[in-house]
Amino acid sequence: MLETARRYYPKEVGIIEENLARLIESSRLKGPVSGEELYSFLRRVGLSFSMDTKIRVKEHGELKTLEEKFKEGVH
Repeated sequence: MLETARRYYPKEVGIIEENLARLIESSRLKGPVSGEELYSFLRRVGLSFSMDTKIRVKEHGELKTLEEKFKEGVH
């Protein structure tokens, strides 16, 4: 998620990264920060971008796409 944000807003994300690191080092922010939390924060400060999202299901140790799961259900 961070790499995608950096592609859209390299300067702004760099500044945010530096500040988050400082906050974590000074114990004013407890890490780690999840991707969802960071995405939400970036949107709140006006940095909107789209993510390429893929949903997969783990079944018997194997990851399957939703498309594969739906095809299995049709048979």
